[in-house]
Amino acid sequence: MGLPWARTDTNLPIHDKILDLIGMGPKGKGAAFVYVSSYLYAADNGTDGLIKKAVLPFIHCSPHEAKLLVSVGLWEAEPPGNYRIKNYGTKQAVGFAQQALHEARSAAGKKGADSRWGE
Repeated sequence: MGLPWARTDTNLPIHDKILDLIGMGPKGKGAAFVYVSSYLYAADNGTDGLIKKAVLPFIHCSPHEAKLLVSVGLWEAEPPGNYRIKNYGTKQAVGFAQQALHEARSAAGKKGADSRWGE
């Protein structure tokens, strides 16, 4: 029951933590992509920013990239072997807010369909 979109700051390409990653070379640049993939995954799957260890391959994340994301402060390590996107709840709809958005979209879609098809 995730969202089909995620919010991002327009300054993401020049955010200090992203610039720190880019300054680390190709592996840091890869970790920056993993960060974007992680919050898109979290939004799509309603994880409230939790990234489980088993999910890492699906967001194109190596263990080294996970360590880089923790080292610059974009992720927090969460035992046992999981991660949490730092400040995820301040950027994305989580929990009840996400449920409310989903229900509002569903209701709006039904209303539009009823209006169009006369039901």
